[in-house]
Amino acid sequence: TPSSRGENPSSALGKIHSIMAGHRSSSSRSRSPKPGDWEKCSVPHSRLVELQTQGFLPPAYMVPVRAGLATYNGGEQAESFPNPSKGERVCLVPYLLRGLGFPIHPFLRGLLEFYGLQLHNFTPASILHIAGYVALCELFLGCEAHFELWKRLFCLVPRTQKGSLYQVGGAEIWRIAETGYLSGTPKKTSEAWPLEWFYMEDVPLPDPVRRGLPEFNNAPLKKRRSWRPRSPQEEDNGEVLYLMNRIKALAQSGLTVIEVMSICIMRGVQPLQYRGHPLWCFNGEDDATRCGRKGPDSAAALAKILSELFKGEEEEFIRIKPRDGFSMYNPPSWVSYISLLPFFPHSLS
Repeated sequence: TPSSRGENPSSALGKIHSIMAGHRSSSSRSRSPKPGDWEKCSVPHSRLVELQTQGFLPPAYMVPVRAGLATYNGGEQAESFPNPSKGERVCLVPYLLRGLGFPIHPFLRGLLEFYGLQLHNFTPASILHIAGYVALCELFLGCEAHFELWKRLFCLVPRTQKGSLYQVGGAEIWRIAETGYLSGTPKKTSEAWPLEWFYMEDVPLPDPVRRGLPEFNNAPLKKRRSWRPRSPQEEDNGEVLYLMNRIKALAQSGLTVIEVMSICIMRGVQPLQYRGHPLWCFNGEDDATRCGRKGPDSAAALAKILSELFKGEEEEFIRIKPRDGFSMYNPPSWVSYISLLPFFPHSLS
C-alpha cells in the first residue's frame, strides 16, 4: 500500500516583469482556474536572475530564460497558460529548490519516459523524493540511481478532481509502505505553486540517446500501468536484495532522507542535475558539479532551508549533524558494478 504522501511549499512570489517577444499572444482563459490547472505566471524576471546568480539556473549566456509575459495592446501582461516557442521548455521554480538542475539528470529523464509524463505533471514533493533517492544511491550505496530498486520503493499516485487528473501536479510519487526506506516526509506545498512557471531553452544531455526535457505538451494526462506498485509476487534479484538490506541498515542507524538532502545542500550540489561525476567523487569547494552554488554558512541557515522542504520544526533540523557521505576523501569501499548498468531498459531509449 502506498504511504507517506507529501507535497512541498512554493517559494515567495513577486511582481510580474520581464522582456518578451512582441509577436507572442496571451493564452488567457475566461474561466477561473480549477485545482490542477495552469495559473497566471507570477515569476518576475528578477527572480530568474536571482536563481541564475545562485547557480540554480545556468548563466543567461548559456541558457536563455524568460518569464511568462505576453504583449497586449502595446503593454505586457502575465500569461495564464504556457505557450513556449520552439526549443523552449517550461519549468517551475519549486522544482529547482528541491534538487532539479540543468541539464537534467538522466535518471529523471528516464522516469519521465517510463511514466509517460511531462515535467510539470510531477508535484514538488515528487521532485524531492527523486532527488533524495538519487543522492542516497550516490552518497551511501556507492552506485548510480538504480531503476529496479526504485520500482521496489516507489509508485505513482494520480491526483484528481471529479475523476479528472490534474494537469499540473497530476502525478505524485509515494513511498511504498513497509520497505524499510528512510524516513522524512516532504512538507505540504502551498496551493500557489502552479503560478511559479517560466520558460527556458532546452538543455540537452550529453547522452545522444536521451535528450533534455520532452517537448512541451499539455495533452490531458492519462494514468499508465507503470504507475502501479510492483507486484508483491515479483521476486527481487540479487542486486536489489543487497541494496534493500543496505537501506534498511542505514535507516536503523538513524539516517533519514532529510539528512541525505542536507549533505547535498551543504555541498551545493543539485542531485537531479547531470554532473560530470557522481557524489562519491565530490572533491570539496572547488568541485565542478557545484556550478557556483554555495552551501549555507551556519546550522541555522541549513535548518531554515530544511524546514521549508520537510515536515518538522526548525529547532529539530538545527540538531541534525549530517554524516560525511561518500566523497573523494571518504570513498566507498566498493563502487558497485551496478553503476555500469543502464539507468532504464533499452526499450525506453
